[in-house]
Amino acid sequence: MSIINLTKFRITPELAEFGVRDLTNWKDFQEIRNLLFFQAPPVKDLVAKRVERLAEIALQEHKRTGNTQVLVSCPPWMSHSLCNELIYHGLEPLVSFTKRTQESGITVVDLVKAA
Repeated sequence: MSIINLTKFRITPELAEFGVRDLTNWKDFQEIRNLLFFQAPPVKDLVAKRVERLAEIALQEHKRTGNTQVLVSCPPWMSHSLCNELIYHGLEPLVSFTKRTQESGITVVDLVKAA
């Protein structure tokens, strides 16, 4: 089973090795990028609306693919709400566990449960 990419970045070959797959709908990916970008400090209602929409996108992808694990990457002040929303809908949020070395830069070591 693959992992839904609910981040604003396209997957790397390294993430693909862990089973992460880009969304099947390119428009959804573009929308995710907009939902995760804030030009100014957000207000609570705006964050809530964006979290709901991100969860809807993940659910749509789940219905298309059957995948239940979701790679998330969002601002720290949004992470708790997003993870709770995904869990509420029966999806499992994951984050990448990385390490940094001078030789290879940032490397993904594993994907771990976010909540």
